[in-house]
Amino acid sequence: MDNKIEFEVEVKEAMLRKGITMTDIANELGVSVGYVSDIVKGNRKPEHYRKEISAILGLKGK
Repeated sequence: MDNKIEFEVEVKEAMLRKGITMTDIANELGVSVGYVSDIVKGNRKPEHYRKEISAILGLKGK
C-alpha cells in the first residue's frame, strides 16, 4: 500500500478507535477542521503535521 494512502487509512482507523474527531485534531494543531479534513481525505499532504497527528492518535513510527 502506498505510504500516503496507508497513513490516511491509519489516521481514519485510529480516529474511530479512539473516538477522536477532526475537530479535536484541528484544535490540537491550531488549524481549521477543513484543513484536517483535506489531510484525512488525501487532498492535502500531511507532511507538515504528520508527526503531530501521529502523536495525537498514538500511531507509532509514522
